Amino acid sequence: MNKNGRIKSIQTAFELIEGLEQLDGARASTLADHVDRPISTVHDYLKTLEEIQYVTKADNVYRPGTRFLEIGEAERMKQPLYRVAEPELESLADETGELVSLMIEEHGKGVLLDIKEGEDAIQLHTYPGVRMPLHSSALGKCILAHLPDERVDEIIDEHGLPAMAKNTVTDRDTLDEQLTKVCEQGYVIDRGERIDGVLCLAAPILGTTDNVKGSICVCSPTSRIDNETDLERIRDAVVRTANMIQVNLNYSGAR
Repeated sequence: MNKNGRIKSIQTAFELIEGLEQLDGARASTLADHVDRPISTVHDYLKTLEEIQYVTKADNVYRPGTRFLEIGEAERMKQPLYRVAEPELESLADETGELVSLMIEEHGKGVLLDIKEGEDAIQLHTYPGVRMPLHSSALGKCILAHLPDERVDEIIDEHGLPAMAKNTVTDRDTLDEQLTKVCEQGYVIDRGERIDGVLCLAAPILGTTDNVKGSICVCSPTSRIDNETDLERIRDAVVRTANMIQVNLNYSGAR
């Protein structure tokens, strides 16, 4: 254990698992080069991870196993927000025909907890569990806007404001102005801030003490929402759905 109380062997194990994900599977030698560790060390870790069924091996290529999916899905099903929001997201996707997402904050990042696809949904090749900087999307800004100022500072100090697309807001003063506007109007729009050519409109979900529980959004090609009437239609549907989830969540006793 190091001076920060971290157990190095656990850190190493997850470093290797993340390396396997980044490489889309790899031989022990390739992974050792990727993480800059001795191949003997990497091989011993991989053998142990395979034995406890968190890594699979085929033709000497190692990959993260589906045990992570089992654990993650079980945890997701336990979350009141997911259980309450899931049917409402389905209805929102049906109503708008677009891609609908639910986000929560975890360790200063935005995590997609659920995704629903309407009939005309844009294909963004994303999935539940994807993590992203909070400042780079409408979903994340809804969350940041309702966090305490000191927590926002901590998140930005740790993760920065990296550019994810050409329109990503990377200036702190501009971001602060947008977060203030989110609180005033109850929703936010990003136009190509995370993915070029994609418009996302999001609204927050708040708890009984106005603590932010998450956020939902509708995403569409910018060209498909090219007039004020369409934008208002999407806005009204998103805000209404967020309010419905909020009421149902608070009624369930979740805090």
